[in-house]
Amino acid sequence: MSNNKKEKIIPVIDLFAGPGGLNEGFSHAIQGQYRFKSVLSVEKELPEHQTLSLRAFYRYFLYRNIPVPKEYYDYVQQRNAITREILWDLYPDAAAEADREALQFTLGEDDGPQGFSFLAEKIKTALNGNKNWLLIGGPPCQAYSLVGRSKQLGELKKTENTIAKAEQKFYQDPRHKLYRQYLRILAYFAPAVFVMENVKGILSAKLNGELIFPKILKDLKTPHLSAKEYGLESHNTHSYHILSFVTGREPQEPSDYLIKSELYGIPQARHRVILLGVRDDIWGVTGKNVKSLKLRKQTTVADAIGKLPALRSGLSHQEDSIESWKNYLRHIVDEKFFAEFSLKVQQTIKAYAIKREKFFAERSSDECYQEDKKLLNNWYSDPLLQCNLNHETRAHMESDLYRYLYVSVMGELQKRSPQLKDFPDELLPKHKNVIKKSDIGKKKEQKFADRFKVQVWCNHSSTITSHISKDGHYFIHPDPLQCRSLTVREAARLQTFPDNYFFEGNRTQQYHQVGNAVPPFLAHQLSQIVFDIFSKAFSKGTEE
Repeated sequence: MSNNKKEKIIPVIDLFAGPGGLNEGFSHAIQGQYRFKSVLSVEKELPEHQTLSLRAFYRYFLYRNIPVPKEYYDYVQQRNAITREILWDLYPDAAAEADREALQFTLGEDDGPQGFSFLAEKIKTALNGNKNWLLIGGPPCQAYSLVGRSKQLGELKKTENTIAKAEQKFYQDPRHKLYRQYLRILAYFAPAVFVMENVKGILSAKLNGELIFPKILKDLKTPHLSAKEYGLESHNTHSYHILSFVTGREPQEPSDYLIKSELYGIPQARHRVILLGVRDDIWGVTGKNVKSLKLRKQTTVADAIGKLPALRSGLSHQEDSIESWKNYLRHIVDEKFFAEFSLKVQQTIKAYAIKREKFFAERSSDECYQEDKKLLNNWYSDPLLQCNLNHETRAHMESDLYRYLYVSVMGELQKRSPQLKDFPDELLPKHKNVIKKSDIGKKKEQKFADRFKVQVWCNHSSTITSHISKDGHYFIHPDPLQCRSLTVREAARLQTFPDNYFFEGNRTQQYHQVGNAVPPFLAHQLSQIVFDIFSKAFSKGTEE
């Protein structure tokens, strides 16, 4: 990549960075060497920005082969030994680089000092004259989400009764056009390669009855032409070949852009559209030969979180103590609905009640951190950690503890999560759209039939989404002993964040960050394919 024997590290700029999952994957070493380096991460939300800057601080030492300082671990392990301000003061060079790299900025705001000219200058400074770099990122996906789109369209159709008006209002959502801000950077700077991620709903989203995805592809293939169409500035005439990481080719079918994460060693069924753009002038140099993702052995929920310390759930709206928690769970056998359980379920619940009497784990993990060198080839582990970060349970309503216990027991016995139709009537949540067994056939089909969903040990999990920040009903821990939803760390494990990756903000904000992220271990597999493109294109010292 240069005429020097020592290869240059490829600069990476991350737009809509979130907590940095995509960036994290590219920042890990490939064959023992760091090939990519994040030089700018752009994110508008403060908690995500703080997470990004802290991770940039951490990587400052890795890139220089310097031991990560003890004070970093004191800070993330929440021992009240050190504040972020003190950490920054102790290591000013690392702090300055972290502050330069992590930029809190709202893409799409063109007025004032936070406009595009401001961002363009930040990018130029970060690139330091390098013309061949990598652009990554995922424009906010709510506007393309299948759930979000159907919800908004459904609500509007109830009141206006026309799908045309529903679509018109929905697509006025500014998030729907945020990919143009990504396009704008392509048109202005023409990076050698780009990687753009979005939800699978982007493949089926329509505007005025027409699919949006073909238009997006057209825009990304010729960003300089599309920029002019949208009134955006363009400084080059480059075009791009948009390839599939799954096939290594330009697909005939849009579905070839869809990556099913569970096929590549990720312990969750996360399906995302990820595009690989290669600039026209280096496409021929690569020999038009791009590697594709290789299938991996399944990683299960047990693989990912099975060895994390067991924790009890919390109790809301009453005294939150181990004895109060146990006492409430003891009384499940006295409930009317308990008699409706099968004999096997009753026996299993009673067996766990006996185990629970000896279970004294608190709500947060104060146990020593256990390194697991087998898990994803030591991807998660850090021997310098002393405890498990972000591993504290939520407080749940009493009635939900019974539901969590029931679905976790059913998950253990049946190897799947039960649906609401399997619940006794008295155990059903008191929502107006929940249909009791006695009413089945009299009313419409049950909506959100899997409102309470356990993640079973022997399979990958369902998709970790940002909804986990609102409640944990879709993300119930598989151990009936614990009666709770997943912690932030467990969700982060299913997303394949390393154990030393600390999420800033309050717990709700931490959940939100994890749910919106790209799995870093998947991103790392993408990075190896992208590095191969750079190696082929610039191996003869053609980098400028």
